[in-house]
Amino acid sequence: MTWSPTIIGIGAEKSATTWAWTMLNEHPDVCMSQPKELNYFNIDENYSRGESWYRKHFAVITACTGEISPLYMDDLRAAERIRHSCPTAKILVMLRNPFDRAMSHLFHDASVIYGNVAKLTPIDLQVLVRKDEKYIRRSCYASQLVPVLKHFSEKQTGVFFFDDVTANGLRLAQRLYEFAGVSPDFVPQQFNHKVNESQDLRPLHKVIKSLSRTAQTFPPARAVMEWMYRRTRIREKVIQLLMVDRGRPEILFDQVFSAEAATVLSNDLQELNGLLPGAVPDSWQTHKSFLPSDDAVHHGPLEAA
Repeated sequence: MTWSPTIIGIGAEKSATTWAWTMLNEHPDVCMSQPKELNYFNIDENYSRGESWYRKHFAVITACTGEISPLYMDDLRAAERIRHSCPTAKILVMLRNPFDRAMSHLFHDASVIYGNVAKLTPIDLQVLVRKDEKYIRRSCYASQLVPVLKHFSEKQTGVFFFDDVTANGLRLAQRLYEFAGVSPDFVPQQFNHKVNESQDLRPLHKVIKSLSRTAQTFPPARAVMEWMYRRTRIREKVIQLLMVDRGRPEILFDQVFSAEAATVLSNDLQELNGLLPGAVPDSWQTHKSFLPSDDAVHHGPLEAA
């Protein structure tokens, strides 16, 4: 690729990637893609469209451009494709307590299927867990980051934590600016914007599915939707509505997921501690399922990956 964005965010899903996109997009020296999630490197149909399709989603080509597609982390091909097309890009990673991420992802899907989040029961959630293992798979950060660290150096990879959004959102935003190579003195207006609100998403979800189905079968409609997504904030507003947690009942991870699932996350979390140059937040290790294991696989420091 003759041109590539400065920053490519790869995930993780439900870990404040929309917040990160918003912070970067507010900076006057940064141009983020429209829409936020291009899914270029993980969807074959998009990837086959080539550089011209990818580039047109950036309204202005400035010194610093970026996009964030959380599902890149969940596709083992994405890191290699990014390396091939954008070898100088910086890789942005947002991580959240893996147990909390799995529950947030689960509640999000449940709100679309069942409606009012406040009325959900553990049994409702267990039904979804039995149907799809993505909730645990996408919380296994170590296994997802191994191919990324194989293709990109420590200096190119920035790992940031969801916890810091609420602890000190302004400082985290400034750290993102430092990573992007732009002035960290800029103060974004939405650094304390809520990232977890909730409601019944079924009507909105039905509208989106209907529009998408129409766009797929009727090319002119698809062209209109793509133009709107590239040149307006419509999709970002939709994404903000879809990343919701407010009003959740007090349902714990262990009430929904199996002990085996908890062990999988615990082991992966230990591997993650070995992969990253700094330890993950202490709060992540307070879940009762996070127990040191002598047979856990530990990798070397980030620069050795």
